[in-house]
Parts: sequence; structure tokens; C-alpha cells
Amino acid sequence: MSEPCMAIAKPYACSLQNSANTMNSNCSSESPARDPWAALCHPETGLASPKPNLSARVLLLAAHPDDETIGASTILTRLPDVTVVFLTDGAPRDPKFWSPDARGSRDDYARLRWQEAISALSLAGIPPERIVCLGAVDQDAIFAVPALVAWFSALLHQLRPDILLTHPYEGGHPDHDAAALIAHLAIRNLKCESESTTIPQLIEMTSYHVREGSCATGKFLPYEAQSLPELVIQLSTEGRARKDAMLARYSSQRHLLQNFDSDSERFRLAPRYDFRRPPHPGKLWYECLGWPTTGARWRELATEAVRQFQVELCV
Repeated sequence: MSEPCMAIAKPYACSLQNSANTMNSNCSSESPARDPWAALCHPETGLASPKPNLSARVLLLAAHPDDETIGASTILTRLPDVTVVFLTDGAPRDPKFWSPDARGSRDDYARLRWQEAISALSLAGIPPERIVCLGAVDQDAIFAVPALVAWFSALLHQLRPDILLTHPYEGGHPDHDAAALIAHLAIRNLKCESESTTIPQLIEMTSYHVREGSCATGKFLPYEAQSLPELVIQLSTEGRARKDAMLARYSSQRHLLQNFDSDSERFRLAPRYDFRRPPHPGKLWYECLGWPTTGARWRELATEAVRQFQVELCV
């Protein structure tokens, strides 16, 4: 794994001192003042409201530059205190996985991905000081989980967000699944620091997974054959235009981004995963694509990471 962001970004660059929509009705009924998820779901002041009144501090862990906009443009543009952390630099080792727009070395491609992220997030009012890259190599995050958990735990400890937003574990991309694993381990780490530590709610945005041999986007893979309560946001005309404009800044990824629509976004509370087991029967999407990492190898590395943290932490 390269050094964090290969000096393109810094491992930690944030200043923490200033830190017609529809909604699914199956959200938490607890008081929004005590429950950030309930606040997001509130029909009058939540994320689906024309005039949301939300103060939650959000830390968004995205596997790659563009994942944050695909899954959570409404969070990025409608909440005032969002920090975005990219798990990888968006540049795979093998050039055959690069964009046709890529020129030069892998570092050059990573730099292009970073510059596109800065440009896209500027449209959401998020400055470079609130964007962090942990610097893992695209497709290889699972091989560096211990170091990534350590770096991300430090961010989590310093930021103290109310919400940690990341990918679900569903076998679409090995880095998406690694982000889910790292988020769960980092929260476990935070819980072990002190009984008085405030623990963020772990919330998921949609990514993609295999369904009947094709790539399914914009919806969650049912967890253990169950549909968990979701917050469903139908983007307004203005919201769709803003999201499309942000995605357009990722011009090197346009051949992939055409597979995602801008009509709606979905969020849910993260379930407790068993990362030793596959997220669903059959081939995972990245196995269908013939990528180097297999699901079995991913789970072997994930199991070892979980075992290591169980020994090192308080469980």
C-alpha cells in the first residue's frame, strides 16, 4: 500500500473547529434530539423536507472518489457539517482497470481522481480541508485493513461524528466491502476507549451488487433475506441537476457513472454483519467481472483482521 494519499492529500487535513421529496415511513420513532437517524427521517425537518433542519456531524467513508456522490449527494448538499474520507486513491495497480482518460503512471491517475473529487465536492460546498484520502490502492484495501483501521480510528476519535456513513457489505466491489468492515471495526475500537465515549450511528448508502447475473444499483441487497427500514429520498429537479453536475466533474469515470441514475437515494441503519460469510449465495459481482481478488480470499483476510482486533481490543 502506498503512503496515505501519496502526498496528493494528507492523511488528515480537516479543521475540526468548525466542523418535492418522499420518505419511507419505516424510520425510527425516537426523538430526533437523541437519535440522528430519527432526525434524518423526520418528515418536517429531516432529509426529505424542503427545508431540513439538521445539525448532525457526518463522517462519510467512501471507497473511491465518486462513491460519495453516487450514494449520498443529499447528505453532502443538505447537511452543514460533512467530512468525506476516501478509503482508496481510486487507481488500481493494473492499467487495464484504468479509465481511457488515464495518462502516465498510477500516481498520475490517482492524482486525476483526487482533483476530480475536489472539484465535485466543491459543488456541495465541501472544501478540500474536509476531504481526506487514506491512500489504499483501488481494489486492494482488504490487504491493508489493520493500517486503515488505525488511521480511520484516529479520524473517528478526533472528529466525533454523530453519523458514520459508508457502504453496505454486499459483494459489489471488494473496496466497498472493506469500507464496511473498517467502519465496523473502527466503531468497535471507539467503544473500547471509554464508556463515556459518544458512538456514532452507523448508516449505509447504496452501492451495487449482483442480481440475477446483472449489476443492481440504487437499492440495497436485502440483509439475510429481510428488507430493513430505509429512508428513501426522491430527488427534486434541483437535486437531480446538482447531483448530475457533481457526477460530471468525475469525467474520467463517465463510462461507469452512466449506469447510475439520479432519481433517488436510499439510506438505512447498518446491520451487524458476519464478515466471515459471503453477503449472498453464488458469485459476487466482482467475481463475475473476473477481478483478481476472490470472495473467499477477501473473507479470509477479513476474518484475520477481525480476529486481530478481538485480541487487541477489549473483546
